[in-house]
Amino acid sequence: MKKYKCPICFLTKYVIRKTKRKLSILYFCKVCKKYFSINTCWPDKKSILSDHLDGLSFRALANKYSISHMKAWRICEDELRRLPNNNQFTFNFCNRFSHVFVFDGKYFNVASDRYDWVLLWGFDYFRHDIPVFTIAPSENYQSWSKYFSYFRIINCFPKLAVCDDNINLKMAARSQFPAVKIQICYNHFKENIRRDLHIRSDKTNQYRDFMRRIESILDSSCKLSDETFNHWFFALYRDYKNDPVCLTILTNIEKYKRELLAYRGIPQAPLTSNLIEGFNSHLEGRLEKLRSFQTVEYARLWFNGYILKRRYTKFTDCSLKFRYLNGKRGVDQTKKERVDVPILF
Repeated sequence: MKKYKCPICFLTKYVIRKTKRKLSILYFCKVCKKYFSINTCWPDKKSILSDHLDGLSFRALANKYSISHMKAWRICEDELRRLPNNNQFTFNFCNRFSHVFVFDGKYFNVASDRYDWVLLWGFDYFRHDIPVFTIAPSENYQSWSKYFSYFRIINCFPKLAVCDDNINLKMAARSQFPAVKIQICYNHFKENIRRDLHIRSDKTNQYRDFMRRIESILDSSCKLSDETFNHWFFALYRDYKNDPVCLTILTNIEKYKRELLAYRGIPQAPLTSNLIEGFNSHLEGRLEKLRSFQTVEYARLWFNGYILKRRYTKFTDCSLKFRYLNGKRGVDQTKKERVDVPILF
C-alpha cells in the first residue's frame, strides 16, 4: 500500500489509515497526533479551465466537479498562468496574416475598479485569427497606439483597417501605419445618421424617404463609379439643400467620403465590422455568466486564455465565402510554414 508523509513531521513510518470521507481518505500520524486527508479523485484540470472559459462560474464548477469553489479558482488560475502570452505566442509561431483587419473594443466590469475596462482586439478578416490583444482603462489614443505597436513587433502591417467611427482608433492606426486605409463600418455610419434624424423613435418621421435614398446609394456603392456616386449624392443635395438638417448630413457624408470608399482596390474587402461584432456577442455571453472580474490581473489572465482557446477552436458555422474555414482552426491559417504549434487545450 502507498505510504503518505505526514505534512507536519514528514514521516511515513507512523502514519496509519483511519477512515474514508466521501472522496477523501483520512490518515493519522501517531507521532504528531494529527489527522490529514488525501483526495483520491483528481479532477481534469483542462476540462475545468475549458468550462470556466466557456462562462461557468467557480461555484458552478464546484458543483459540477464536486470540489470547493476555492479549489476551482486555484485550478483555473494555475492553468491560466501556465498558458503562454497570446502576443508572444503570435511572435513565436505565426506570420502568415492577411492585410485586412477588423478592430473594436469590448468593455467589461472589474469589481476592484470604479469604471469599466476595455478589451482592445482585432481579427484578421480572411483568416479569422486574433494576432494580438491588450486591455486598457479606456479607448483613448495612448491605449490604441500601444495596441497597434504590437503589430509592428510581429512584423504585420495592415493595409485596410475596418472599424466604427472612433477617432482615437483611427489616429493611432495612422500614426503606427501611415499607409493604412481606414474603412468606416457602413452599419455604424448609417445608424449614426438614423439617430441624428430620429428615424427609430419617430414612426412618422419626415426624413424617412431621405434616409432610404442614402441607404440605397451606400448599399450600391460597390457597383458605382466615383462619378455615379457623386452624381447621386448631388441629386440628394439638389432636392434637400433648403433643409438644414439634411444639408448637415450630406456635408458629413462628403467629409467621410474617403473612409466610406477606402475598400476600393482591395479584393473582397469588407464594408462592415460584422465579423468582430459577432465575436463580441459571443464574448458577451461568456462575460454575462461571470458578471465581473475581481482584479485587473485576473481579467488579463482570463482574456489571454479565452483568446488562445478561441484560436485553437475549430470553426463550425462559417458561410458564404468563408465556408472553407469550417473544420479548421484560426491558428492553423496563420502559423509559420513547417512549424508545429504546441498543444494547449
